Amino acid sequence: MHNDRPKTGIYLGAFLIGIGLIFNKWILELLFSTDGSIGSPPTQALIAIVQFLLIGFGVYCAIRNPRIEVPSRRQIGLLVASTLLSVVLIEITLRVWLTYFSTAEQYRVYAHYTDIRSEDYYLSPHHYLNYYPTPNYRDGLTYHNSLGYRSREFNSEKPPNVYRIALLGGSTTYTVSVQDNEKTFPYQLERILRDDYGHHNVEVINAGVSGYNSWESLINLQFRVLDINPDLVIVYHATNDVHARLVEPGAYRGDNSGRRKQWSLPCMALWDHSVFARFAGRNLGLSSQIHLETVITSSNYVGLGGKETGNMEASVELLRKNPPIYFRRNLNSMVSVARENEVSLALATWAHSPYFGDFASTDPYQLGFKEHNEVVKEVADESGAYLFEFASLMPTDRKYWADGRHVNEEGAVLKAQLFAKFIQGSGVIGE
Repeated sequence: MHNDRPKTGIYLGAFLIGIGLIFNKWILELLFSTDGSIGSPPTQALIAIVQFLLIGFGVYCAIRNPRIEVPSRRQIGLLVASTLLSVVLIEITLRVWLTYFSTAEQYRVYAHYTDIRSEDYYLSPHHYLNYYPTPNYRDGLTYHNSLGYRSREFNSEKPPNVYRIALLGGSTTYTVSVQDNEKTFPYQLERILRDDYGHHNVEVINAGVSGYNSWESLINLQFRVLDINPDLVIVYHATNDVHARLVEPGAYRGDNSGRRKQWSLPCMALWDHSVFARFAGRNLGLSSQIHLETVITSSNYVGLGGKETGNMEASVELLRKNPPIYFRRNLNSMVSVARENEVSLALATWAHSPYFGDFASTDPYQLGFKEHNEVVKEVADESGAYLFEFASLMPTDRKYWADGRHVNEEGAVLKAQLFAKFIQGSGVIGE
C-alpha cells in the first residue's frame, strides 16, 4: 500500500536543518559583527540553543513527516506583506528616535560610525602616531585642549619660570575610568604639587593616550611632547606592551606590526544601513559599535589564551618566545631622546590589582607585569634615569581601582599623592 501523505513535513524538515546549519556563530560573526567576533557568552549560548532547536525540529519533521496544512497563496502573501510593513514601520520609528530623541550616548551606540562626526570621536587618526586624542573633543566633563591633550589649554611655548611635567603612558595615565578631567591622576598631581608642596609654578600635562604602548609613546615624545618644552617626562607603561608580545612569534618585530596595523575603518555592510538591524544586533550581542581595537589591531595579534580562549599556557609560551626586548629598546630610546633635548626623565613601575577577575589577574599578565617592571628598573639603573617604584607602594585594594588596570577617582588621588611625594623627594624640580 502506497503512502499518499504529502511530503510537506519532510521538505520543511530539510529546510529547518539547512537553516540550523547556517545559523552558527561563525556565519553570524561574518555577516553581522563589525569586529568579526561575537564575544558575549550569553549570546553564544542563545545561538547554540536556537541552532539546536532548528536542527532538532528539522530532524523530527524529516523523519516523522507530520501532517502540515500548507497556507494558501493569499495567506502567504498577507503574511509577507504584514511582516514587511511591520519592519518598515519599526525602521522608520527607530530612525526618527535615533535622529531626534536619542541621547548622545545612545546615538554613539546605535548610529553607524559614518554618521558620527569625526570631532565626536575622542581619538583621531594621525600620520605618524596612527592615532591621537581628538583636539577640542568634549564629552561632559571629559575634554581635550586644542593640542590634543587631556589638559587645560596651555601655551606650547612654555612661559618663563614654569616647570612643566609631561606624563607619558596609555589609558592608565589618561585615566580613562575617571570622567571628570579635574579628578584625573595628572590633574590631581598638579594640584598636590602646588597646594601641598608649594610648587606654584608647576604644570602637569596629561600626555597619556588610551591604547598607547612604548612604541607610540616614543613617537609621541619625539614629535609632540618635545614641542611643549617639558622639564620632566614621566613614563608609565606595562600592560599595553604585554599585549604587544601576545602575537605570532614570526610577527614579533621591532616595528610592532604583529600588534598594530595602520588605522583603517571597516567597510559598511548592506544591513548596516538599517537602524533596525543595528539596534537588534547591538542588543543581541551580534554586533557592536566600532572601537579602537577594530581599527588598529593587526591580524597577527593572538591575544590572551592563544588561538583557543582560556588556554593560558599558550599565552605564557608566547611571552617566553617573545621576550620584552623591544620594550627595553623603546625605554632606552626615550631616555636618549630626553637626554639629548636636556629633559629630565623618570621611569615608573606599573601597578595593578589582581582582584577583579579580568585579564590583569591571569597568570600570563602577572608574569608579563613582573617582567616589564624588572626591565623598567634595569633601564633606569643602567641609564641613570630617575626610578619610581610605584608598583611596590600602590595598594591593590579594590576600593582604589575601577578594574584590574585602571584607578577610580579615589585611586587617582592616591596615585597622584604617591607620584608627588616621589617628585618632591627626588629633588628634580629644584635642579
